[in-house]
Amino acid sequence: MMPKMKKLLANLDAFLRSNKFFYIIIGFFVVEALWFVFSAIYPMAFDEDFHFGLIQLYSHHLSPFLSEQPANADQYGAVARDPSYLYHYLMSFPYRLVEVFTKSETAQVIILRLMNVAMFTWGLLLYRKVMLRVKASPALINTAMAIFILIPIVPQLAAHINYDNIFMALVPLMCLSGFSLIEGLRARKINVSALLSFIAVCMFMSLIKYAALPIILAAIIFILVIFFRNFWGHFGKLLPAVKKSYTATGKGMRIATFALLLVMSVLFVQRYGVNIAQYKNPVPDCGDILTVDQCNQYGPWARDHGYTVGKDPNFVASPVTFMGKWLRGMWHRLFFAINGAKSYYNNYRELPIPSQTAVVLSVLGLLLMVIWWRQIFSGNILLSFCITITLGYIAVLWLNGYSDYSRLGVAVAINGRYLLPVLLLLAVAMGKGISLTLAKFKWEATKPALATLAILLFMHGGGVFTFILRSDTTWYWPNKTVEHVNNGARKVLAPITIEGKDK
Repeated sequence: MMPKMKKLLANLDAFLRSNKFFYIIIGFFVVEALWFVFSAIYPMAFDEDFHFGLIQLYSHHLSPFLSEQPANADQYGAVARDPSYLYHYLMSFPYRLVEVFTKSETAQVIILRLMNVAMFTWGLLLYRKVMLRVKASPALINTAMAIFILIPIVPQLAAHINYDNIFMALVPLMCLSGFSLIEGLRARKINVSALLSFIAVCMFMSLIKYAALPIILAAIIFILVIFFRNFWGHFGKLLPAVKKSYTATGKGMRIATFALLLVMSVLFVQRYGVNIAQYKNPVPDCGDILTVDQCNQYGPWARDHGYTVGKDPNFVASPVTFMGKWLRGMWHRLFFAINGAKSYYNNYRELPIPSQTAVVLSVLGLLLMVIWWRQIFSGNILLSFCITITLGYIAVLWLNGYSDYSRLGVAVAINGRYLLPVLLLLAVAMGKGISLTLAKFKWEATKPALATLAILLFMHGGGVFTFILRSDTTWYWPNKTVEHVNNGARKVLAPITIEGKDK
């Protein structure tokens, strides 16, 4: 290789692994998300009116405990028994404060959207900590992060009023507390502070979004396996280890952690515990709680009920057929464009370059992860933990979708955004597989060039650029400046972007 080329690749590699590049990524992401905040008309497609409506509903209740279905709340389902409520309850307090100063719905929505951008950004910072702990190189972390924020729905979701945004911070928080717990167990130590924090975060996650349950279950099973593997035959060391860790934890930290755990326990039992006792299900169906007429005002339930009534009696579900629908739907709804309620949430095709690049990278990365799995996971127990919760979550997501498909005769609720909490964890293992392959063929020197090429391909219409290129004035706030800025940006991007068909 020519000396100039070597120097160029070395400089490129130094930039890709630098903190400067990471902060450029975060800055670009914030700009993308803010573009949506100040451009996209309310409500955006990912249930924004549902979440904002629940926040407004809880703003009239000081306590999170609802003894019965609130008046005029049927459009939100069985609110009093829904375990995914804590985001709405907590967000109702900043909403109450904002409402004191302005009655403008537009201003209220924009302020709450900004808070959600902050939550998602915090999540990205926490994912970086997780990736560093599982021994991902800075270059791999930055490359994965750059590609991630260029998935079109990522900045769009971050700009929504939506519980997924705090969920994106809680998953890495759970991982970090789980890491400390696992590392202690491997040394036959019990990190009491990490254990209590892990339990509290898990309960908090489950009350934000019940879809956290499979992640939590996979994490608990993994940690129990580590516990028994290291303490089997040494249970006599268990109590001394607990006492030692408890004594070493500061009094203030102990009090704060126990207080948080107590609060989370009460909230957890009030929803999940009562649901199991009363309905024999931690997440009971709306129809088990409210009348059919009431539940029919709740969009997802009414949709499923309609499909059930009209289901073809000869329909036979096929896992192979559903897998094709599921993969295609997940891919499409990671890269598609979708407008707002004013235009009836019409779907537009994904742009070809970033979406097809994602297919190539995903297939290649998953294949090489399987081929090199021994080298990737050997001696890296923390990465094994991350992939365990990732695969457990995706498996339950697929099984739940297939169950609905079998019951309804139609594939529903296949949304790419459901994968976002685990994509960065999966990217580490995939990236390591690609890196090992390049090393095998002595192509390591090409890694900076290949990483840069992947990022540039995703930038060719990815991220907020998909929104700008696919949108028109019906997608925007009714504001001339917003329309002018978006129309101007589209005129600049359109001549230099391969857009393909839009529908």
